[in-house]
Amino acid sequence: MASIDSDPLYTSICSDKTLHSQKEGFFNAFYWTVAENFTGQNEHWLRDVFGKVQPGNDSAKLQLIYEDPTVCFEVLGTLEHVKPVFRAKDAKFSWQRREQATKVLNEGKMQQAMMLASQAVMKAPAQGVDLHIDQGLTLACALWTRAEVLIRMLDGKHALRDLQMAAKAGFPVKANGEYYGKIAKCYALMDDMKRAEVSAKLFHQLAGFDDYRLQRLREDLDDLRTLKAEDTAMKPQDPKPMLPELAGGASQELKGASKKITLSGTRDESIKGRYIVAAEDLEPGETVLVEPAYGACLYPRFFGTNCNLCFTKLSASVPCLDCCGVAFCSPECRDLACAGYHRFECHFMDLMIGSGMSILCHLALRLVTQAGTPEKAIEIANDLGLCAHAEHRNQEDYFRRTLMAAFLLRCLQKAEFFGRRKTEAAEPTPQEAKVGGVILELLQSLQFNAHEIYELKIGGDHRIDSAKVQYIGVGVYKTGAMLNHDCHSGVSRSFLKTTMVLHTSRPLAKGDSVPENYGMHFLRQPLPVRQKVLRSRYWFKCDCKACFEDWPMLEKLTEKPKLRCPHPDCTGLLNYAPKGKCFKCNRSVNFESAFKILRQCEDLYDEGAKKMSQERVEEAAQLLSKGISMFYQVAVPPFKATHLAEESLRSCFADFGLRSGSSADA
Repeated sequence: MASIDSDPLYTSICSDKTLHSQKEGFFNAFYWTVAENFTGQNEHWLRDVFGKVQPGNDSAKLQLIYEDPTVCFEVLGTLEHVKPVFRAKDAKFSWQRREQATKVLNEGKMQQAMMLASQAVMKAPAQGVDLHIDQGLTLACALWTRAEVLIRMLDGKHALRDLQMAAKAGFPVKANGEYYGKIAKCYALMDDMKRAEVSAKLFHQLAGFDDYRLQRLREDLDDLRTLKAEDTAMKPQDPKPMLPELAGGASQELKGASKKITLSGTRDESIKGRYIVAAEDLEPGETVLVEPAYGACLYPRFFGTNCNLCFTKLSASVPCLDCCGVAFCSPECRDLACAGYHRFECHFMDLMIGSGMSILCHLALRLVTQAGTPEKAIEIANDLGLCAHAEHRNQEDYFRRTLMAAFLLRCLQKAEFFGRRKTEAAEPTPQEAKVGGVILELLQSLQFNAHEIYELKIGGDHRIDSAKVQYIGVGVYKTGAMLNHDCHSGVSRSFLKTTMVLHTSRPLAKGDSVPENYGMHFLRQPLPVRQKVLRSRYWFKCDCKACFEDWPMLEKLTEKPKLRCPHPDCTGLLNYAPKGKCFKCNRSVNFESAFKILRQCEDLYDEGAKKMSQERVEEAAQLLSKGISMFYQVAVPPFKATHLAEESLRSCFADFGLRSGSSADA
């Protein structure tokens, strides 16, 4: 690392950003409070004491800061003050929002009513928590109110779910005819008239067999069905995105991978480690990876708009029953999260956000909390097998990460991840120190191996032209982490919820590296910038072809590519010309057929662009893939038209994944 790092200051800044904010939160102050102890007469403590602990022995690094008198007093003194900080429920606030929602609903302001009703649901305490308001049924009442809003918005599916959750939260339904009347409306909106009729009969029975009220209900059901049909005709729904099938079937070696890719053997392992290569020839457009996240975390700013577990865009948020800081898309996601990771994070969420720690720190903690037990957590690092580069990390950065690991470990202690402790002291037991060591290793390895998860936000009528990438979280992928970087990526990355999908974006021959791009694409960033960022952020010098040959950026790309020698037994390349002589095989060549193929490629690119403008995305992807494949048969990059086609193909694949629109949830 040191031999290729030409800008240590920039490298330090990059590393700091992967750990914590320099401008926000208390962690930075915590660090400097401790760091004051190894200045002056102890200025060599980091090198001579902390640095003497073998890199990679993370449990020992962590244990040292609790025991060494130079730093332990400030470390322990700060950690003793760790306590729960989270957004608690508020029955009065929920009641106020519910009343406001009812008022604006009666004024016909649907979206505003939905926002207020969702706030009421999120803030409402669980059944029986606050008996002074709503007799302890604040959550049930909030769900009841939101169900009415959803019915008025013609969303029967989510209204039905809210009514069912209201019943579970204690809403009286056994002799409540109005409840079954609303249920009937939900089923009518869902076009399930058989269940709607059963519910209507229950309403009739509980209403004292009042035929007039039954007739009014049936008229309402007919009106709702008509309105729903009109709404559907005006706003046709896109087909539900589905995970694609892997090209050639699933690999037995790599989780989520196609049989057409595999791990490299021993080639260049001393330089690059093991990485993904093509096991067979790959054409553009083939699906080579469909991998669920090993672990994933939302950015806090999306806690109110996306499901905390699966990242689905929220339509009618389902709250945690203890805090109102996160939301879920369904009771199923909520119950999975609250039975797993969230029970340990719930009461410390705002404390962690307030520390200024990075999303990668949260992800490191999430990998531990989702493991569920200390015994399983201790196995995480071995299971993932990610590179941490501990031997190259400078001691100050290593120490910062050790302090962060101690803070996160303290949160786990207080959250009873290790069960009820016999002492309130922060010093870890041997088992706790091992888990802390795992966190410290993850705080290093995730810097190089995590992926940002995005959704497409559609900002206008045209879903391709108006689509913008919106990064909503970060995940770690065991197989996905094994792809090396290339400034001219070989795959396109998209996401369906938290599942990563990789499609090939250009042909790759058997044995070739299957590379992705870590964010520095040659079309958008010049060589010096790419090299600087990759060295400082990922600690390697890129030697891909685009870097080695210093390919120009998009605006200066050539429109005359180098051509392959047409003789099948030759790998020579020639300049763009009708005829010539190959300097490799020493034979004359004629490129008339190659020029014809290049014209066909550009026609396919143009036709693909037209299909994209018509939002016929699958057809566009097929045309673009065919044109790109034909280009590589007769020529090699760089070539402007082909690179634009590759970027268009990426847009097509991104469109297949998670798309987002507006949300009424707050």
